[in-house]
Amino acid sequence: MSADTVDALYEVVLPKLDGIRKSGGNYMARCPAHDDGSASLSVGVGKEHPVVFHCHAGCAPEDILAKLDLGWEDLSKPRERTERDNWQGRRSGPLMQPGAARWAATYEYVDETGKLLFQVCRSPDKKFLQRRRDPTGKDGWSWKLGNTRRVPYRLPQVIEAVAAGKLVFICEGEKDVHTLEQHGLVATCNPGGAGKWKPEFSEFFRDAVVMIIADRDEPGQAHARQVRDSLIGIAAEIEIWEAKEGKDATDHVNSGHSLADMEVTWRSAQPPKPDLAPDLWEFLAVEDEPYKWLIPELLERGDRVLFTGFEGLGKSMVARQMAVAMAAGVHPFLHHRRIDPVRVLVIDCENSERQGRRKYRQIAEVTIKQNCRPAPGMLRLIHKPEGIDLTRADSEEWLMERVTAHRPDMLFVGPFYRLHNADIKDEMAARKTVAVLDKVRTAADCALFIEAHAGHGEAGKSRSVRPVGSSLLMRWPEFGFGIAPSKDPKPGQPVMDVEIRHWRGMRDQRNWPGYLTWGDPGDWPWKVALGPSAEPVTPGVIKPTGPSRWS
Repeated sequence: MSADTVDALYEVVLPKLDGIRKSGGNYMARCPAHDDGSASLSVGVGKEHPVVFHCHAGCAPEDILAKLDLGWEDLSKPRERTERDNWQGRRSGPLMQPGAARWAATYEYVDETGKLLFQVCRSPDKKFLQRRRDPTGKDGWSWKLGNTRRVPYRLPQVIEAVAAGKLVFICEGEKDVHTLEQHGLVATCNPGGAGKWKPEFSEFFRDAVVMIIADRDEPGQAHARQVRDSLIGIAAEIEIWEAKEGKDATDHVNSGHSLADMEVTWRSAQPPKPDLAPDLWEFLAVEDEPYKWLIPELLERGDRVLFTGFEGLGKSMVARQMAVAMAAGVHPFLHHRRIDPVRVLVIDCENSERQGRRKYRQIAEVTIKQNCRPAPGMLRLIHKPEGIDLTRADSEEWLMERVTAHRPDMLFVGPFYRLHNADIKDEMAARKTVAVLDKVRTAADCALFIEAHAGHGEAGKSRSVRPVGSSLLMRWPEFGFGIAPSKDPKPGQPVMDVEIRHWRGMRDQRNWPGYLTWGDPGDWPWKVALGPSAEPVTPGVIKPTGPSRWS
């Protein structure tokens, strides 16, 4: 087996494959020539060919090479003889064999003068190890850093950029640093990846303008916050960015996006200027602001709606219909009316993506049929069936980041009982939860729609639709509605017609419907009805007869 043959496998082929694992004397990976979810490609060193490919799904070796942008000639080229990594410690991996494997990348961490302190070595299967020069060690390296000084990556460039007043980007890993450098930017990261930022790194960024790029997963987002918290009071300005597509900056760029397309999830606020409160006449001298309608006469920017109902009546479908219709520029209850499209964010804390996809697909098909399909990006959906606990700081940060990134005009989130992990009647947990929701609503200047459950203690249409849980929920929203059967259902018969009841006095006059009935198959799920008889509304005929509802 020649050294070049081994190099072809370890240096040319394996770094281009995903899902690599050792299998006997060969490696298994996901085949690039077909949609491979089971790692069905076997690769190894051959006797007649530098690398032998065998796809258990039947893909030809030539097709596999083509997908890797390689030819047989690429595997046969002599390669320059350079140092090999012969580390044979207890943590040696399958791609770090003595005398054979090289690192997919080696990143040098240097001090202010450019003197090498240590290296981070990345294997083709994405393992990261650190080493320092050691004349007494095997091949002149020690794989234990000991008391070696840790510094940010590309430290001299960072120091120069901060002194010159340039932007500095902080990533999670060295690969992303190199991606940003290819765009002419100054970037850095800390050794060790997420969660390993050290407070002493922050002083290098004093008075700097810093953009932190978070990996789009929970460890990456937590790491970005850790870096941010360390820089507050030291850096002049701080923002946190996330990829619009993919996990990190490299995925984002490789997907064809520019860095300007990244989503800002947090930015440092400017300190408020001290000012005196206006007196009465200064206050009244300002003309009354016009309504900022999202849905004319129904929903205004900044409104808080708590929507309850009996189980199984379809209150969640009311919320989904409102979300899709608003994004499509259609009145959610009077479908012949067009409104300005509304940017909507849905955070479903009860249903899985699979469940949500089935429900939203039905309504989306209606918009296609009626030629009012929402424009791309107008309705975004996040499903977290495990819920979120807004009494925790990291969950509060996560919600604020999602809202900051997507900038919705309308936020659907809930149901309420999945927004904290305490007892539903816990007053302090409810207070903390609504405080976070108000903070998010104010930051985005959006309206808020939250589902809540009604109690189970009564039967029939006379049952209360007030929300179960803390009494705070009765006082907090501007609008509290619930759906109940418009008449007592017959045993075993589904409820087709519902009444929308007001369980708290509205703080402003609005024209919400009084009755709804299920629509025909292939149409909007809910339609406005005239009353308990559930006669459907004729477009353009029904008129509001009171300040609070359609009747």
